[in-house]
Amino acid sequence: MFLTKLELYAEPQADIWSVGAPLVWCDPTYGRLEVPVGFKTDLASIPRLFRNLAPFDPNGASRRPAVLHDYLYSSKRGFRLGKEFADNFLRDALLAEQAGQVTAQAFYWAVRLGGRSHWDPMSARTY
Repeated sequence: MFLTKLELYAEPQADIWSVGAPLVWCDPTYGRLEVPVGFKTDLASIPRLFRNLAPFDPNGASRRPAVLHDYLYSSKRGFRLGKEFADNFLRDALLAEQAGQVTAQAFYWAVRLGGRSHWDPMSARTY
């Protein structure tokens, strides 16, 4: 479960946000995960076409899970844990945030199939 609220600040670049306070998750399955202050995120790379649909609204239940998932995809710790760990975390965190089973599965399959292009352990993604 998330132990902290999410504080985001808009960056000059469109659709990019900076984390303003540590975002912390802790549970028996995933352990303690923490997104540091200053981390930049695009909130799950949701195509604009889908952002108007309630389940994919970046201001909805996906917000905190998306930020931590982005962090796992771009951090050395995330690379050590693996893509499957990051994608499973996203699905389970969405369920914990009350996103609903269909929404959680849609996000999961989107990152399992479409996230490969963003998963690159050789270089962190920067905005």
